[in-house]
Parts: sequence; structure tokens; C-alpha cells
Amino acid sequence: MPKLPALRQIVLIVPDLGEAVARAREIFGFTSCTRDVEAMEELGFIHEIFSFADTFIEIVAPIDADSPHGQMVARQGAGGYMVDVQVANLDELVDRAGRLDIAPLFVQGFEGHRISQWHPKTLGTLAEFDQVEPHDTWHFAPGIFEASCTDVARDIIGAEISTDDPKVMAQKWSQVVGAPVLGNATVELAKGSITFVPADGRKGLTAVDVIATDPARIGESVILGGVEFRFVAEGENV
Repeated sequence: MPKLPALRQIVLIVPDLGEAVARAREIFGFTSCTRDVEAMEELGFIHEIFSFADTFIEIVAPIDADSPHGQMVARQGAGGYMVDVQVANLDELVDRAGRLDIAPLFVQGFEGHRISQWHPKTLGTLAEFDQVEPHDTWHFAPGIFEASCTDVARDIIGAEISTDDPKVMAQKWSQVVGAPVLGNATVELAKGSITFVPADGRKGLTAVDVIATDPARIGESVILGGVEFRFVAEGENV
């Protein structure tokens, strides 16, 4: 059962889902995926979810080019969209955020769990904090675990968010999630970490660290969906 809070999923938004999916398969060796066609169509997206051992990459593309998300992708191109952290007690997190005058976009039930989303202007990227129980499950389970592939990378271990004021944003995340800040601007979760860096162009999720299955690949990086994926050693922070 994973220690909480834990970095569990990152989401990329792209103009062409097929092209991005092919690239993900090429990079990480994925041979299968998980999807929820009806639920995502209601939100205006098509998507695929790829699984490592215990963490996930979701790639979404707007269905309607004239929708707000479609226009955003047309302007900015592919890039990071959301960071998803699993928490032990969502009510406590919402209470902590409230003491900072921060409120979620929504809190709702989903597949028997409780999920919440938070505005990018508040937390530097669209963020989702989910109370999923039992802790060793996840959305779309059990199929999402059956689709896992660890041939190239074993898990996501860190996410990097570009923002105007990294120290302030790190402190805000620390207080909301209830996790310590290490160094200047890294929030150390029980599993994984979130690091904030000065924005140089696009803001939001800009890099992801994955544990390299082959130690010879440590130090390499690749681009998927406009985001840099860096191969690191197990236990190495962003």
C-alpha cells in the first residue's frame, strides 16, 4: 500500500492524440492502455492512460477545436496539463486550503472514491487531489494495473512546475498537502516530489522524472507531449 500523499498521475494535453500515443509507446514500450470513452467525452476530451508499476501518464486531446481547451492547444501546442496526488484525507486537505483562502473547483465522488480539482492560478498547474481507497487502487482499477509496463521506466518519481514565484508556490503546496519543503522549492511527498522552478516561457507542468529500469539510461531525457521526461535513479528527487 503506497505511503500518502503520493504523486500518482500526470496529464498531458495534445492536439493530436494518435501521434502522442504512438510517441508514448515508442519511448516507454507501452503495449496497452486504459480509457473511459464516455466519461471523457462528457468533458470534451478523448484520452489514453498508460501505466507504470504504480503511477500513470494520461494523454488527453480536445474533441472540439473551437472549445476553450481546443483553442488553448492551438495557441500553445502540446504541454503539461495536470498533476494528480493521492491523499489520505481529502476533507482535511480542503480544510487546510480553506485556512489559506483557497477553495477547490469541485469535490465530488468518482468510481466510489472522492476527487477534487484546483485552479492553475491557485497552485501553478491544474491539480487533482484524490482520496482513493483502498490506497493501493486507482481510478479505472483493476484494468489500469493490468496494462502496466515497466520495461523502460518503473514509475514517476517527480514533477516540475514552472511558475513566477517558486518559493511561494512551494510553501502553498506544502501547507495544502501537509508535506515538507526541502531546499528552496521542492515539496517532498511520502512518495514522489513536486519541484517549482522559475518560469521561462510556458508555465505549469514542464518536466517529469521517471525511474529508469536500465541504469545505463540514467541522465537521458526525452520529450513527450511538450513535456521533458528525465530518466533518474530510484530515490533521486526532481
